[in-house]
Amino acid sequence: MIRRYFAKLRAQLQAILAANLSPGSIGRAVGIGAFIGALPIYGIHLGVCVVVARFLKLNEAVMYGAANISNPFFAPFLIAVEVEIGEYMRYGKVSPADTLAFGHSFWGMLQTAPDLFLSCVYGSVPAGIVLGALLGPLAFLIANRRVSRGDGRPPDPP
Repeated sequence: MIRRYFAKLRAQLQAILAANLSPGSIGRAVGIGAFIGALPIYGIHLGVCVVVARFLKLNEAVMYGAANISNPFFAPFLIAVEVEIGEYMRYGKVSPADTLAFGHSFWGMLQTAPDLFLSCVYGSVPAGIVLGALLGPLAFLIANRRVSRGDGRPPDPP
């Protein structure tokens, strides 16, 4: 019984990983996933990726992999860029990053946190568009090259 359950689970996982793996769909999934990953909706990227991928008939795993652009190693830089873009969009000027948060005491940082988050939300949209516009076509080119060379032919769906 347990063996049958794991066999069924493995078949479902393989179907998810092998679905929609043409170079075009890989490029779209990476581009949209990078956009979703740039949004400050931490903790729900997976759910958003699954819903969007199913709606657009793209590979869920590829999209979520691209959404992990906001991983702990890259996120501080991404958030800093988003805050700066948001500050420019809201106030028409770019403030040095150290004066935005570190120029205050701890209490001052807590008081400015909602304003910085709003700037991050505003800046995440153009940053996500740029990341998606760069990474999506790059993923398409890589996938297309691998398919044309015969290295990475998409597997037939089960």
